[in-house]
Amino acid sequence: MSIDTALATVDASPYFERVLRHALKNHHVDAGRLDGIRKEGAKGIVQLAAYFGTANLRPELEAARNRLVTLVGLALEAESGGRMDVATQLLRDKTLLALSKAGADRLRKLHALPSERLLAGPEVLRENEKDFLDKYTSVTPITYSRYLAERRTREQHQHHIELAYWLAGKFGVSRDDATEWHVFSESVINSALLILLSERKPAGFFSVDRFMKLHEAALKKRSPAFPTLDAWLEDAPAHLRSLMEKEKERFIAKVLPVIREVPAAELYRNQDRFSGLFFFDTNSVHEITHHDKARAEEWQHITGRQGDHTDVQCGVLLMVATGVEPARSLRKKDALQIWDNFRDKGFDDQAVAHFIEHVVPFEYQADVRRMWLEDLGPEARMQLDHHDEGDVLDYLQDTCRASWKKRG
Repeated sequence: MSIDTALATVDASPYFERVLRHALKNHHVDAGRLDGIRKEGAKGIVQLAAYFGTANLRPELEAARNRLVTLVGLALEAESGGRMDVATQLLRDKTLLALSKAGADRLRKLHALPSERLLAGPEVLRENEKDFLDKYTSVTPITYSRYLAERRTREQHQHHIELAYWLAGKFGVSRDDATEWHVFSESVINSALLILLSERKPAGFFSVDRFMKLHEAALKKRSPAFPTLDAWLEDAPAHLRSLMEKEKERFIAKVLPVIREVPAAELYRNQDRFSGLFFFDTNSVHEITHHDKARAEEWQHITGRQGDHTDVQCGVLLMVATGVEPARSLRKKDALQIWDNFRDKGFDDQAVAHFIEHVVPFEYQADVRRMWLEDLGPEARMQLDHHDEGDVLDYLQDTCRASWKKRG
């Protein structure tokens, strides 16, 4: 593929095409510079092909051509502000390799911004940088307008995350500790505003038990006011002050009505519906209500303090569904009893629902309920409706925490 062909076929980057044509038409690029562009383009295509794959295959070279015109076009439009004469001067004065690098650097900075409003290390949600560059230069080549829109969105995410960290710091939580929460910034902001609304002297983020009291106090407020927050904001950076005002308005308009309409117990137990609305400090989970202490003790007694293990949860649910006494580990006779009871009466879905509601700790309820309804329940119905004992036992042993040896 010649560089002339590459420069003539730039449909993936209309802006680069317009700049090149404008430069040639208005003699901003002379014959010597055009020859330089050819050589730089050929070198850039080979370098990009080698970086993303190999420079020895035609499809890789064609993809690299698209990458080059995408990156150069992005740099030209960004640096010129969309002004054609300025862009043609840039094309005259800068090499394609320099422009390509400038475009790639912009994408790398975009990649460094958060794609979600999550308090977590950058490795949690962020895709690999090379995959990101591949996507935006070849798979779905990015335009400057798309780049600006994506940057605005990610910068907004960054500001919300900064606000959540700032509020956490005001409550005495370090940035590193807040990062370990792995929660969305909105839940932290909502929780902070609930505390600041309900308490004159904010006592830090809440456990479930304290949430009940904060919820009750919020119901008694005739008009929302945040005097402590207003004092804090006097020394806050300007962009955080502005964002905090918007978040206060959102909290008053959208979160307070939920608090007033939904009981506190329903808010923290029904995580399917209210997930992410508030952040509950798991470091203080021992401060839960007496009812939930009893619930936690029963769950720990059944699961042997291994209730966060999926295989243990599966075994317990299948025992409950078939009327077998639930336990952490499934014995062979328990497995056979599950099979017999299922063939006799099927699953008792009401018993499972009651068990999840009244025994499973609230922090697991949404996942356990979803697992039963969408995964374990439907699959177990098919697997237990089987006439071969060995196959049934193999299924239960693969699915549950089992205490007998699998057949050879």
